[in-house]
Amino acid sequence: MELPAELRNAVNQEVTGRSAKDLAKVVEGLSARYRSSLQEPAHSRLVQTLDDAVAYAAFRLPATYGAVYGALSCVKAQLPRFHPRSLLDVGAGPGTAMWAALHPSLWQDCLAEVALLEREEAMIGLGKRLAAHSSLAAIREAQWVAADITEKWEVPSHELVVAAYVLGELPSEAREGFIHQLWDKTQGALVIIEPGTPAGFARILKAREVLLKAAGNLVAPCPHPGPCPMGSDDWCHFSQRVPRSRLHRQVKAAELGYEDEKFSFTAFSRQPGEAVQGRVIRHPQIRKGHVRLKVCTAGGLAEWVVSRKDGDLYRAARNLEWGSPVNLS
Repeated sequence: MELPAELRNAVNQEVTGRSAKDLAKVVEGLSARYRSSLQEPAHSRLVQTLDDAVAYAAFRLPATYGAVYGALSCVKAQLPRFHPRSLLDVGAGPGTAMWAALHPSLWQDCLAEVALLEREEAMIGLGKRLAAHSSLAAIREAQWVAADITEKWEVPSHELVVAAYVLGELPSEAREGFIHQLWDKTQGALVIIEPGTPAGFARILKAREVLLKAAGNLVAPCPHPGPCPMGSDDWCHFSQRVPRSRLHRQVKAAELGYEDEKFSFTAFSRQPGEAVQGRVIRHPQIRKGHVRLKVCTAGGLAEWVVSRKDGDLYRAARNLEWGSPVNLS
């Protein structure tokens, strides 16, 4: 999943003139503060300076964009008649979710109003500069709101609300109230995204529980609103492959030209979504004459085997990916 050319060029312009060595030092500091924030989220400020914001944009924005795009793509597939005109991005960073939601394959044709809540002035400034490179009025004219989401914040409700990589910044005792606040601001659909780690998935499970009790309609990725069938030794997550720039490889001392961003998410809507039999929760295993699928269903986790003799179902199964909805009947 590549960044839009306008966003990629804007980020490249921000890092022009900065050495890989200097950026590596900043990235190291960001990583150290991130690890510290996992212990004391209420007292952490990950991005503190303009250099921090630029380093974040260069080395985390592409992966975050891929994760948000992946989650929103699932939501669009389950809500084909949902055409949001407004977006609220809570904990927006440099506006990553805004750029993803306005991808041509998502809601570029209908989103006209965007509001972004962000605490850090450096991120807001960077986000505005990146947005200035866009040909889309919705991005250039987005409303940036300086707000600390760890405290009380107030904005109008919007049709689509996104909170990406945010719950981990909050102390555990504040998360339920925050999730209720997100839902209160949601006219149409709410999407919450976290890292695809056991801890990230645990936060997603909590959000799922809170929103089910609030009578929300669970639309993705779960094909059912029942108890999660994942055992204690596994967690539900998905993956997006994101290209690495040459500078990214230099700073991270990485050889591969890509990284796989793992993410977990949950999405709820005011209206029911399309029903599906299941969702593929691991890479399909395509073998000679058959396809093996690990699927989450209303009846629990299952392994489906689709063979060549199944004809059209077999051909459909060969095109499925990790995260695909499944209706093989």
